Amino acid sequence: MITKQKTSKIKIALVLIISALVCLLILTSCIDFFPENFFSESDGSEFSEFAAEYENLLRMIDQLFIGEFNAAEIHAETMRALIMALDDEWSFYMTRAEFESFLQRAANIYTGIGVEIVYNHEIGGMEIVRVYRGSPAEAGGMLPGDVMFYVDGENIRDANITQIRSLLARPLGDYAIITVFREDSKIDLKIMYYEIFLDPISYEIIDGDIGHVLISNFDAGSGERFVYTVEDLVSRGVTGFIFDVRLNSGGSVRELTTALDFLLPEGEIFIHVNKQGEERITYSDEYWLDMPAVVLVNRYSYSAAEYFAAMLSEYDYAPSVGEQTTGKNRSQTTHPIPDGGALHISTGQYLTKNRVSLRDAGGFTPEYIIEHTDEELVALITGNLDINDDPQMQKAISLLRAMMMNN
Repeated sequence: MITKQKTSKIKIALVLIISALVCLLILTSCIDFFPENFFSESDGSEFSEFAAEYENLLRMIDQLFIGEFNAAEIHAETMRALIMALDDEWSFYMTRAEFESFLQRAANIYTGIGVEIVYNHEIGGMEIVRVYRGSPAEAGGMLPGDVMFYVDGENIRDANITQIRSLLARPLGDYAIITVFREDSKIDLKIMYYEIFLDPISYEIIDGDIGHVLISNFDAGSGERFVYTVEDLVSRGVTGFIFDVRLNSGGSVRELTTALDFLLPEGEIFIHVNKQGEERITYSDEYWLDMPAVVLVNRYSYSAAEYFAAMLSEYDYAPSVGEQTTGKNRSQTTHPIPDGGALHISTGQYLTKNRVSLRDAGGFTPEYIIEHTDEELVALITGNLDINDDPQMQKAISLLRAMMMNN
């Protein structure tokens, strides 16, 4: 029975994970710089005639508007509106600060305090549900179950997520005093801000000889880490694998194809189609990992993650378990622009080996559909879902055991 409080907590947890994923829904191949004269030349495009009108409008605001305004904010919101008008959820404009944060995330570098939070309705305040290994929060003594009450003496019990993020934002080398409630006591924790690398791969041996490989994203370093992880597990006696891309937020083509090339036999492993309809194909070599495997996906498997599962399926390499994935098949490139920000824009699409568009298909459909309850999903998000209580994992283990016996 899910209580009203638990239901609210579940909804907030889902909102948090969704907002976190939205920042990373990228399958991008490169960051391109425009030529120096790109922004000064008129190429006769249908947009050229609007440039003077836009400049005149800004001048009229400056000369006529009676209220106060921030020119930089107007510019940023205008740029966002331009890209939003494309009606493409994967394209967006970034300010200078947002672009810097974007580059850090793509490099798996984190500069926050390193926690996941949900609202605790019983006592008020934001409860810590996960503390990332190696994070400033861990170094400062923060623990799962702590409830944040104050940041530098300012009460945050009624603050929303945006306000809390603003209060916690500060430069590297700075610190915050965060007051938490822990087992009937209030504790002041000094959290120093420093840059850390978040490992995109975590793994363990389960059920004796099964390697569970959790791939959090396909951002920088994930491809090589994946290869190292699998090879390490094989050296430790693992004879079958569960590749887990649930909650995986996507990443780069290079990291994705590094993992696919390692697993799959010789053939096509990535098909990119540009605006002109031309295909660019990436191939794997003849070396591959001939071992039983199962792949786990869910409704929050995006982009590179769902493509990874689809390719393992089309090669008959690994059956899939879980939920229908998101359905993203557009790839983006990122282009720095003169204001210090950047344009992240869809410039192509990708198809599977069988020329399937995951967008047209509504996502990747696993062979064995098992949906999590809301409670199970929240437990998965917060890292508290025990393998024995995870129906998707249990099905994967059962399938893998049968494959290993017949191998």
